[in-house]
Amino acid sequence: MSMHSYHWTFASEEICAELEKQLGTLLENGEEIKANPVRRVVRSGDYFLKFDRRGASRLRGEWKSAKLLMHYGIPVVEYLACGDSPEGGCLITRALPDSESVAEYYWRTFVRDGEDPEPFLKRLVPFLRSVLTSGLFHPDFHIGNILYDKANRRFALVDARGIRKAGPLDRWLRTYRMSRIVIELRQVLSRERMIRLIEECGIPEPEAFYTNALEREAAALWREWPKRRHQILAGYPKFTRKIDGVLYSVNPLHEISETLNCEVVKGPPGELEKVFLAHFFLQMALISHRRAMGFDPDDGVIYMEKQPAGAVPCRARDQRERLAAFDLSSEVTDWLKPGNGGTARLFNLYEIGRHL
Repeated sequence: MSMHSYHWTFASEEICAELEKQLGTLLENGEEIKANPVRRVVRSGDYFLKFDRRGASRLRGEWKSAKLLMHYGIPVVEYLACGDSPEGGCLITRALPDSESVAEYYWRTFVRDGEDPEPFLKRLVPFLRSVLTSGLFHPDFHIGNILYDKANRRFALVDARGIRKAGPLDRWLRTYRMSRIVIELRQVLSRERMIRLIEECGIPEPEAFYTNALEREAAALWREWPKRRHQILAGYPKFTRKIDGVLYSVNPLHEISETLNCEVVKGPPGELEKVFLAHFFLQMALISHRRAMGFDPDDGVIYMEKQPAGAVPCRARDQRERLAAFDLSSEVTDWLKPGNGGTARLFNLYEIGRHL
């Protein structure tokens, strides 16, 4: 469909003049980055085009939500234009320059590369607090929906869909939907630092919140695991890529994990599948472990991250607490009792995989 076949509403006359010259080529130069049967997102240079086959009403709702955020002084990416046509709607936005999601930046910089997260957290916390205490409800508030402009060290929301003034149900029953965002940062932080972080974000009773949040995250992970397991083994791009019959794990930067320098382990495909799944289970639980980079079920081979024997890549005390919260089984939690060698065995994916 031609971009000129839409009836457009522009954010300003200046934006209208800027975009009208480019409407004919936006799709030609675009790259599809996300799609499902009714919605898809295309990136074209600095612009993002979101299409919805169900019409423009849903996208106009997002347009209004973005205006609401701006009214409350909460940074959001530029919402430039909203279009309607007989075949659906289109929303055009522009992201921050030289930016990436907080999820990708945090994983690469602090989880993978081990840099000190404190300077970054000092910048992020005021942004999180401003959203959490704004009186607005964001139904999909997570670190993947926050952009970080690395040059100017600023943040902005990237998806305003469904944002509204919080009603009674939002304030009473849905508060965890937003406040859980701080739990996504726990992978490289101690319990004590997490509790301070929760308090800095304006969340009441931080110690109780942290304990309850671990239990809620554990329950959600187990509830969603059958679906996730199917997606992983089917080669769903968020988790794995299937190439010539081999399943390669995908890291949080959407890159296929390198297997050239991995340890090659052979064994019964059924047992190796458990190991492969255990890697993803622990990754979703934000528990550090020896990662599984690829799995070839036909040849009975799994590619394991190289790691010195007995190495523990994180604080043992925090790992004990996290695994206990996820309660894989009474046998596994028994490993974590003093003197049982649980800290080292925690990273043995063969053992964890038996319980999935």
